[in-house]
Amino acid sequence: MAAVKVLLIVSGGIAAYKSLELVRLLRRTGHTVTAVLTAGGANFVTQLSLSAITGNKVYTDLFSLTDESEMGHIQLSRSADVIVVAPASADILARMAAGIANDLRPPCCSPLTRGCWWRLP
Repeated sequence: MAAVKVLLIVSGGIAAYKSLELVRLLRRTGHTVTAVLTAGGANFVTQLSLSAITGNKVYTDLFSLTDESEMGHIQLSRSADVIVVAPASADILARMAAGIANDLRPPCCSPLTRGCWWRLP
């Protein structure tokens, strides 16, 4: 399998701690991971731990002057082969559905949850 450039968005939720394991597994198989840490995600995972395990800068600020002089938020999505939101909290899904983009994140994602939630009416 060819190496893939992954843009990982870590949103708020207790499952955010598992994002570190996800990064480790992706890197072990040769993939490159760049992380975006939302304000909610930062309640569960630190920027330092994500940076250490990805080996890359972790993005947290939508309006960073340094990054935005290079249109950083656009480059993040364009340089990735795949975008993963893990965990995709109810908050991030609701804001994305409503078109609210006040955090650094992509416009769409595929949420994963326990199977029993998908079967509820």
